[in-house]
Amino acid sequence: MLSKILCRLLPFFLAGIIGCSGPDTPAGEQNDAGDSLEAQVVMEQPDTVLFWTTNTALKEKTRVYDDTITISEPRSIINGINSIYPSIRLAFSKLSGDTVYAHVDSSFANDLGSFGVSEYISTVVLNLTMLPGINYVNLDFPVGSHAAPGVFAKSSYDDYKEKDEP
Repeated sequence: MLSKILCRLLPFFLAGIIGCSGPDTPAGEQNDAGDSLEAQVVMEQPDTVLFWTTNTALKEKTRVYDDTITISEPRSIINGINSIYPSIRLAFSKLSGDTVYAHVDSSFANDLGSFGVSEYISTVVLNLTMLPGINYVNLDFPVGSHAAPGVFAKSSYDDYKEKDEP
């Protein structure tokens, strides 16, 4: 129930963040060469983004963020994931090649049950692999009764169908 409410409110929250960001330099100012900076609008990347919510039982993914801004910062997506899973703190470790490295301190792999862990990992992987050139997520977390740390591939979720919002 809470995740449905958050999914419905998240696009409005994201729209507010994007709408509040503006150019780094006020329009009409000039740069050192005397050229007008009006045409040089710089869009800032939102600091919290979530592209997909998932339903592993139905192998579905529902898009919650669709914009023309290219998201290139893993921390923005991790902030989005942490916003819908506040009891699990995913932390960015590094980016190397086509892999995002992230870490979870908690024992969520015991606490959520097998279905919950599967849904959490699919949400993490589907969202972080939306970054350009990213195909893998290396998740480091304490081994639990329902999951073990490792490298998770974007291609593992190719069979997830995109669900339209009702």
